Amino acid sequence: MRLRPTPASQRVLALALAALSLVGGYFLTLHVWFSQPLLAIADEMALLRHNQQRYVALSSQRPALEHSLAQVRRSSVGNENLLADSDMGAATAQLMQLIAADLQVFATVGDGCTLTNRTPVPVTQQGPYRQVSVRINLECAIEPLAGLLHRLENGKVSLFIESFRIEKSRGQLASSNRLAAQLLISAYLQNPTPKGATP
Repeated sequence: MRLRPTPASQRVLALALAALSLVGGYFLTLHVWFSQPLLAIADEMALLRHNQQRYVALSSQRPALEHSLAQVRRSSVGNENLLADSDMGAATAQLMQLIAADLQVFATVGDGCTLTNRTPVPVTQQGPYRQVSVRINLECAIEPLAGLLHRLENGKVSLFIESFRIEKSRGQLASSNRLAAQLLISAYLQNPTPKGATP
């Protein structure tokens, strides 16, 4: 015998179907068209608030950062360890003059020391300071050569001996107690600010 639903059960079933239809309609219409975009906007606003707070915090640190930067710039001014010229050509000439002045001190010590060649060397610029380099060839006795190396590395301007090669002299100035030496010497500029940069 087939059971027929009672009017009460039919009403319950109809109400359940109506509720499901309303829920489905909400998700298909209101949620997709209104609620979901509003939730996305709320997320974007939260992200914007977070970014704003971060930028405000960074802005509050700006005076301290500018003060620190000014101190760093002031500390480099008058630093005798760096070359005083800001132009690469002038700085290279200054480096050559420093080397020549140091060499002059030992020109007559013992069997002397003679500069036979000096050549500027292009350097690939890396880091905050600009580097200049000069390659020099010397004909020196051991005593003045040792004194020159010590003077180069301990002067007011910091000079760096990047490479050093030494062998028995074979040139016109060759003698039994003279050596041929080749040095690559570098120094750094006083002004590290590149052209076009805001000081």
